[in-house]
Amino acid sequence: MRDNETYPKTMDRDANLPVDCPQPFRLLLEALKESRIRHCHWKSNIRLEESLRGKEDLDLLVDRAEEEAFYQIVQQSGFKLAQSASNCGHPGVFHAFALDEAGARLLHLHAYFQVVTGDSVVKAYRFPIEADLLDSNCQKLGVPVPTPEAELALFVLRMALKHTSVLELALVARGYQSVVDELMVLQAAADRDAAAALWCRWVPDSNPEMFNDALRAIGDPRALGQRITAGLRVASRVRGNRRMGALAVIVERWRRAGLMVHHRLLDRRNARPMDGGAVIALVGPKASGKSTLGGRLTRTFGRHLDVRHVHVGKPPATLLTMLPRAAIPLARKVFPGERSGEYEKPERRASGSYSLLHVLNMTMLAYDRRALLKRCAAAAASGAIVVTDRYPSKTVGAIDSSRFDDASLSACRPGLKRWLMEREQALYRGLPEPDLVIRLNVTPALAVARDEQRVKEDGPDASAVLRRWEMETLGSFGDVPVVEIDTRASLGESVVLLAKEAWAVIRPAMTPA
Repeated sequence: MRDNETYPKTMDRDANLPVDCPQPFRLLLEALKESRIRHCHWKSNIRLEESLRGKEDLDLLVDRAEEEAFYQIVQQSGFKLAQSASNCGHPGVFHAFALDEAGARLLHLHAYFQVVTGDSVVKAYRFPIEADLLDSNCQKLGVPVPTPEAELALFVLRMALKHTSVLELALVARGYQSVVDELMVLQAAADRDAAAALWCRWVPDSNPEMFNDALRAIGDPRALGQRITAGLRVASRVRGNRRMGALAVIVERWRRAGLMVHHRLLDRRNARPMDGGAVIALVGPKASGKSTLGGRLTRTFGRHLDVRHVHVGKPPATLLTMLPRAAIPLARKVFPGERSGEYEKPERRASGSYSLLHVLNMTMLAYDRRALLKRCAAAAASGAIVVTDRYPSKTVGAIDSSRFDDASLSACRPGLKRWLMEREQALYRGLPEPDLVIRLNVTPALAVARDEQRVKEDGPDASAVLRRWEMETLGSFGDVPVVEIDTRASLGESVVLLAKEAWAVIRPAMTPA
């Protein structure tokens, strides 16, 4: 091994974590150091600084003998384990996420107990080389890393195996210059002969010439044919390291590729909290920031996890209600007194008088709302995080809740209208409850001022904002936890508070299933 002082400055073993390293990463790495658990950041150390700042995944290889202690430290550092929603994980590898409260973002820990690598999608090879990577006294930015020779040999091996299928060729071709740049850095830091010697230990029936041929081909963006040849030669020699048969790899590769396209089209991620998801309801008066903050929370968590954002106030029509609801706008034009705003006026609400058209509309809305919330509950039970804009409460007359109290029901003569009112009440009684309600608070004056700045079809309506105020603030949610957030603060401060409360409701899993 080279003397440490001959390494580039970035390999200085006395370097410390970046000052802006997020707290969860700092707690994790300091606890690993204190407990003397063998670990290293085993690949892509050219981007380690970005990883330590939370901009990239943190890829740690950990001594499998320390598995139990490692999981305890992960949990104590604020991380929550995640799993693939479509069974696309890898053996001996897991993902965990923690909230960086200062930046209102999720941090991604990608931990390995064994080296599985090769192609990007399936990682079809298992190389028992953990000791060669962990047995190093090298550090970068205060984090253990493999020797430059081990990292160079592994990089060439990984890149060669990424040139063995059509799908992999397409994936690795994107931004190939970054591969060349990383190789140049590794070559400058490593002793090539020592790296070749490691390669020959890892790749059966190989020699330094094969290593050098692969290295030269990987370093030349124009040498696609040579890279394919090198990759196939390497694959033929490491077939004993396959963890799956050749046909199974092909089938699995395209299965996962199809799922990647599917998730991309739906704009969803594949990872879900291992101990289940949650339904997080944002409620509050008009212009309190429900849609804006819900969108920000969805993007914050949705960068890594399966997150859905739904508007419960405007549920999509179901097959049963699609045609009748399509006729509602026309009916309101013909009968202006049937507009929703008319029924929100205090005098109209106090009268308890409802037309058949209004009762039918409210019953269809309750039916569609229940269908939507049942889908939300099912998604959360499967591990997704569902953020809802608005949510029905248990208070009759509150916004998005049952409109018809017992007095209204008693005053209505038996018939179709009363039957529909009874159905509406029953639909709301059978709704699934959210895991957390976050009530956004803002003063009426500020809500009116914000509404004036919003671009809407009918323009700002201060009277509507004030009229709905009581309906939107009096809802009770029974035993469901309710957290109050004052959104008079800046958007950034409100996002931080919201992300903290929402992340707290996600249950941590101690160990993988």
